[in-house]
Amino acid sequence: MKTYLIQYNESDRSIFENRVKSIGDWVKYFSDNWIVTSDLTPKQIYDKLTDGYENKSILIIEISNSNYYGRMNTKVWDFLKNSRKK
Repeated sequence: MKTYLIQYNESDRSIFENRVKSIGDWVKYFSDNWIVTSDLTPKQIYDKLTDGYENKSILIIEISNSNYYGRMNTKVWDFLKNSRKK
């Protein structure tokens, strides 16, 4: 299981939100920023998110769920901490 940061700016927000939620466990912060855990590759995630919406601007980056620092809502820290246990 890998952890990814997904960022997008999309007017069809509800469609993309449902697609992101179907990828795996997730936490959303800010309006279009998600952290998800999945067995999929970044390309597979992109393909799943953009099916029927090709050429959308979406950034998918694998991140570390054990090496991070900052100030965020505690739900983000809890998600990262719990994702290490999987």
